[in-house]
Amino acid sequence: MKNYIKNILYIFCLGLMTFSLGCDGNFEEINTDPNAVTSDRFNPAYLLTTAQVQTALASEHVGGNMYYCEAFVQHFASLSNVGIFNWHGDKYVLHQGNNDQLWESTYKIDKLVMDVIQATKDNPEYQNLYNMALIWRSLIFHRLTDLYGDAPFSEAGLGYYEGIYKPVYDAQESIYDQMLNQLDAAVNNLDGSKDNFAAFDVAYEGDINKWKRMGNSLMLRLAMRLSKADPAKAEQWVKKAFAKDLMQDNADNLAIRGTDPNGTVEDLTNKASLMFSRSATGQISATFFDYLDERNDPRLQHMVAVYTDPYDATTKNDDPEIQKGLPNGLDRFSLVDDPSYVADHPAQENQYSTLDRDVYGKLDGYRMLLTYAEVQLLLAEAALRGWISGDAKTYFENGVKGDMKNVASYEPTAIITDAEIATYLAENPYVGDGDMEKALEQINSQYWVATFMNGYEAFANYRRSGYPALVPINYLDNETGGLRPGRLIYPENEPVLNTANYNAAVSRQGTDNFITHVWWDK
Repeated sequence: MKNYIKNILYIFCLGLMTFSLGCDGNFEEINTDPNAVTSDRFNPAYLLTTAQVQTALASEHVGGNMYYCEAFVQHFASLSNVGIFNWHGDKYVLHQGNNDQLWESTYKIDKLVMDVIQATKDNPEYQNLYNMALIWRSLIFHRLTDLYGDAPFSEAGLGYYEGIYKPVYDAQESIYDQMLNQLDAAVNNLDGSKDNFAAFDVAYEGDINKWKRMGNSLMLRLAMRLSKADPAKAEQWVKKAFAKDLMQDNADNLAIRGTDPNGTVEDLTNKASLMFSRSATGQISATFFDYLDERNDPRLQHMVAVYTDPYDATTKNDDPEIQKGLPNGLDRFSLVDDPSYVADHPAQENQYSTLDRDVYGKLDGYRMLLTYAEVQLLLAEAALRGWISGDAKTYFENGVKGDMKNVASYEPTAIITDAEIATYLAENPYVGDGDMEKALEQINSQYWVATFMNGYEAFANYRRSGYPALVPINYLDNETGGLRPGRLIYPENEPVLNTANYNAAVSRQGTDNFITHVWWDK
């Protein structure tokens, strides 16, 4: 990340140079497509830098990740009603702009990634960069297809290169097959003896071993996603990933942070943190709060705080005696009838806990995209199912410990000690393999905790596993009639701009609404 500002300045200067050359009457320069990226004109590694940063810091972190998915999984709740511009997932209502954000962001990033791929695929000097781009493409597209279902993948990003301006929507099963195979090939072809592009890699600073572990761990995540739709294929790919090198500890986490702690340049800030610093809405869900509180979970004290004035960080009160979660599905009118509400409380609705900004609310804080804790919990389930060797209990405990230790990645003083972890595991022991469903519930409920702030992954795994057993919301005029959501709808311009392919996808997948489930969730 320390190289990002330098890289952006380089790109800006290069743009000025290109403009200058275009004005000197040089016919070749004037008639060269400025959007075409070739390795002899431009170092494509700069595009990977931009793609990485945009993946972590784009506005979809709020609109799609927080307002929709983090509320869908009841990490957060809100008193906003239908007419308010946020937290739509708390009420299962449609806000087209925020519904569309991940889709729009993904295809913008994919253009950068595809430019890297096209510029490097036939150049041995760029072997590692090419394979990094392939891995990154699976990272961004699995989030997209998990949230919307069928989508353009095989023909996406090829408008300039192959004249494909209306790409087909690949069936989700096909997208998963392509991503898994591409991940496998890309990881196998990473070569630590060749240029690692460390100066351009804000994720791992060119550490090829960490790239391999991340790619294999992403393969494991994708493989486990298929456990309901195609158990045999899931087991096959889980075994393939397990035979490779996976994330070993929190040092391998895929985490990218903002670079502007003051929020003066929004493109360089953690968008969720920026939103919490400016918004009066978004409390910790009572579902999430109570799950942690009932188990004496030491993570809770670092996650929540009460701000009696939500716009003023100095009003923070982290006294555990006053902390409480907000039930999902309420607005400011129905709140007064809820048993949790204290009518004469001076803070009114702000009596409920929200995100502790000193830990998770830093404008230059991390966005976690894939973690060691998640990997260990996925391995726990795989071992429980008999797909891999090893002890499910050990993987489970490693996952819990890994996530508790990872809190300090957000704020170094937020340390959960080994003694606290040991006490927690003793009070909340792994239930064992004797009861398959209880074990699955325990593992995947911990996964739900470990993916706090990563709503895309929490929502996907909740739909796949069915855990935790959340109670759906049935707010007035919601999009699902009180059923738990299965997906977001396609952006409103897709039926107009890509009509035939959109219609084919809807015909194959099901009605374009929140109720339809994606392939691996059917």
